[in-house]
Amino acid sequence: MSTSRTDKNTRRVTAKGLVGVPAKRLYSVPIWLSGRSFAGGFDYAGGKYNLVFAPSGASTPDNELELLGRLTITDPRGRVHSRNSVRAKLASIQGGIGDAPVRRRVVATGGARGDVSTSQQKQQTAAESEKAGQKAEENRQPRASGLPVTESTGPTSFTGVMYFHLEALDGRALGVPVDLSRVQLNLRLDPLDETTRTMTELYRDLVDALHLKADANAVAVILRELNQLLRT
Repeated sequence: MSTSRTDKNTRRVTAKGLVGVPAKRLYSVPIWLSGRSFAGGFDYAGGKYNLVFAPSGASTPDNELELLGRLTITDPRGRVHSRNSVRAKLASIQGGIGDAPVRRRVVATGGARGDVSTSQQKQQTAAESEKAGQKAEENRQPRASGLPVTESTGPTSFTGVMYFHLEALDGRALGVPVDLSRVQLNLRLDPLDETTRTMTELYRDLVDALHLKADANAVAVILRELNQLLRT
């Protein structure tokens, strides 16, 4: 956690009964996907605070991803403090480069994952997956464009980290004696199971549709699927 003293105009907080102690500010919290939630934590005054943000819905006002959910902070004594309807807005992303997971959905057609029931459907799905894998492998081959392939451009780039800004929060109400007026959640997308892999694909696809392709139809399709998963 990165902290610093606030300026003299910042509202002062009560800490251990002492009034007039300038609040220290929490700037950012490293988090990871845990199922459908974001989980992480930070250290303060020798104690460990656990933080969980559980999105319950996603929207794209002004073509910017915004999540609404429940924020829970557990203090070093194990006391749990929560607040509902907390907003988190995507501020920026950090790219990754290498072997990103092959996307298994055809967003342009509005296709969702769903269960494959018949043998014919299974064969068709397997063939489509094989084609997608071959296409992804072709895209990973170096191109003679003369331009360097970086984590921001090129066929092997993908969203690796998403940075969300939380709305201004009252630290005291959440059991934290620090200024929570401008907290950034640094969400690292590193899926370890099927649920987090699915959520990772959706978030990456949504970022692409919003900022790379500007595809309103794809955004609507992905948002619908994302919200269905968040509300289950």
